[in-house]
Amino acid sequence: MSATKARLFDAHAHLDFPQFDGDRSLILSAMRDQGVYALNVGVDLPSSRASLALAAAHPHILAACGIHPHEAKTVSEETLAELEELLRRGAVALGECGLDFYRDLSPREKQIQVFRAQLRLAKKLDLPVILHERAAWPEFLGILREEGPVRGVLHAFSGDLVRAQEALALGLYLGIGGPVTYPKNEALREALRKVPPQRVLLETDCPYLPPQPFRGQRNDPLKVRHVAEALARIWARPWEEVAELTCANAQRFLGVKL
Repeated sequence: MSATKARLFDAHAHLDFPQFDGDRSLILSAMRDQGVYALNVGVDLPSSRASLALAAAHPHILAACGIHPHEAKTVSEETLAELEELLRRGAVALGECGLDFYRDLSPREKQIQVFRAQLRLAKKLDLPVILHERAAWPEFLGILREEGPVRGVLHAFSGDLVRAQEALALGLYLGIGGPVTYPKNEALREALRKVPPQRVLLETDCPYLPPQPFRGQRNDPLKVRHVAEALARIWARPWEEVAELTCANAQRFLGVKL
């Protein structure tokens, strides 16, 4: 990778998704040239396999393997056994996993069962966890407290200070993405003024949740700089300093050295 002023780490990407089929190689090449690393996150077994393949082919990509709560309805004991096999092939994290009671695409009891199983698997393999939560906060917190301690990051965090403090009290990192740039998200920006910067990871959730200047367009890991710049304004620091700090945070969280 060529020398750059600051390295950036996108802690939540889905570069295997079909939205990138037309220019994936160009995005990956630009990431390499610009010093952008990414954790590619699985949502089911096929995307977990794709994440491992991307990581094997590209030194600036790392892989997470897991089952998204939307897919919980498809999970059997055989699914979990195959997930464990995939995780042992070089994944640096398990995820994404959690609860999504907003869309309810899987029965809630099944979501809870699969979430608990994945937390236990992560503990067995000593892996950090990429956590998804939507409209299920009390149940989500209760499970984490019962199954903990969990080395995790709360993906796509967009809550207020109270919710941030509840997550931090469990030892979680906060994954901050494009929504921090949205004009209506002042509660999130206010919370981040009081959150320890050492507990924040940058992410894009690409191809979703693009920063404000790109609303309505496909997101990609190159746009993670806009998240760094937003945090730089919140913390009154140079964006390059935010980039290096959050890159160091990601390495610490994942137990890797880039």
